[in-house]
Amino acid sequence: MRRRPRTVPTFAARQLGWAAGVALAVLLILMAGAAGYWPVAIIDRAVDGLASNFRGGPLYPLMLVVTALGDGLFLTVVAVITVASFLFTGGRWRALCYALCFGGMPAAVQALKMWIGRERPLDIPYTGSDMFSFPSGHASNAALIYGAIAGLTFVTFRGWLRYVLTGAFLLLILMVGVSRIYLGAHWLSDVLAGYALAGLFLVMLAIAVAKYPEPPKFSRAIPITLFVIAAAFPIYLLISLPDSEALYRAIELHQKPGSSPSP
Repeated sequence: MRRRPRTVPTFAARQLGWAAGVALAVLLILMAGAAGYWPVAIIDRAVDGLASNFRGGPLYPLMLVVTALGDGLFLTVVAVITVASFLFTGGRWRALCYALCFGGMPAAVQALKMWIGRERPLDIPYTGSDMFSFPSGHASNAALIYGAIAGLTFVTFRGWLRYVLTGAFLLLILMVGVSRIYLGAHWLSDVLAGYALAGLFLVMLAIAVAKYPEPPKFSRAIPITLFVIAAAFPIYLLISLPDSEALYRAIELHQKPGSSPSP
């Protein structure tokens, strides 16, 4: 029997609408600042100046590990594992929605980077659109994927474990953004714009998933999914950390004096 599309309940639709409106407004305001229509650079320079006082200090190894959790390659692995868990439990519509959102975010980020064309705080030898700063790809993709997983853990687990796991993912999203500023890869407004963009995608994801509700069989796969993700990260870190550390150490030696955000 073919499932009929379901409309989102009025209250939930209103809340999602407000969330989308706030996220879009924040994104547009930050885009205007990055393009030079208002002096967001003043705030960005102040925050970057503060962060530069701590670069290379005792927090450096931790920030390298945290930023690796937002790397595109590792997040691709996380996204594939998450979508696969839906397919294996019969959630084909949910798998399609998550795959489209997870795949669409990098495209949106690259388009905005090329459009705004903003320089990074430090000279990072990236190529193509990746050499531009706005918005932060690490922050946007991490907020989308880990935010979606946080929602899944909240509806899957019960009691104190629900709040611990959900809170851990939300803290991880925050720390990925902090690590990008600490390492000089992004300005504060880049990170905030990434969060706002992810908020828009999460709202669209919530609406799409609610359109065709499916039995919550996927909840049985979530603990296994979390375990696989947790097991995959040390392997990824072992492979990527040496190159990442060498890259950021070299960048610190060539920091642009008096660098400032530019449209």
